[in-house]
Amino acid sequence: MLAFFAKGVKGCLKDQEQHKMKDEMTCPEPGPGAAAPETTGAGTTGDEPVPAKGGAGPEQAEAMDAAGEIVNLTEEINSLRAEVENKTAALAELQQRYLRLQADFDNYRKRTRREQEELTRMAAARLITSLLPVLDNLERALAAVTDNKAEGLATGVEMTLRQLKEILEQEGLTPIAALGQPFNPELHEAVAREETENPEQANMVVAEFRRGYTLKGKLLRPAMVKVAVARATVKENGQEVDKDE
Repeated sequence: MLAFFAKGVKGCLKDQEQHKMKDEMTCPEPGPGAAAPETTGAGTTGDEPVPAKGGAGPEQAEAMDAAGEIVNLTEEINSLRAEVENKTAALAELQQRYLRLQADFDNYRKRTRREQEELTRMAAARLITSLLPVLDNLERALAAVTDNKAEGLATGVEMTLRQLKEILEQEGLTPIAALGQPFNPELHEAVAREETENPEQANMVVAEFRRGYTLKGKLLRPAMVKVAVARATVKENGQEVDKDE
């Protein structure tokens, strides 16, 4: 916009100069008998001094100075605008770097927390795994006590077993349901099979040899079980017979 204004000022100056030249050309020349104009000094008349045809008047000089100043200001504004654009681009890049660093730090913090939780779980798993045989022996001892004379011993074992189970449950230990449940290969380890003629009992756990446990939702030890399987049969002459016969 400033460049356009400067161009307009230069055009006005040019028109003004052309009008002056035209006025000088239309002024009447003095006749043969006309008296020469009076001069107040050497080579001057009584009127104001007239600038030469090729010279510039005070107004023209001021206008030219203003035009030059406008051009300088325009260049300075363009330079400042370019500097602002560069600073804006640099700021945007810094903001992007900050966001990336913040995201990386958040991911690092989450990963560190998960690793700490996993280390804690593994340490607890090792400790509880080492205590499971003690738990098994206490359960066997309690199941083997049938004599009334050993009633006091049974009571002591039962109390110890109950306290141990409570402590382990507080750490996240949970027994796996097995007896009477459908066989689940992710939780049960089949160590024996038993054929059954009842199809509803097929693939069901009919005995538990060792109890299984999970720790905070993850498998710690599978349950050792016996699984019922359907008796294999084939058809001969339209009748079903045992496959083993």
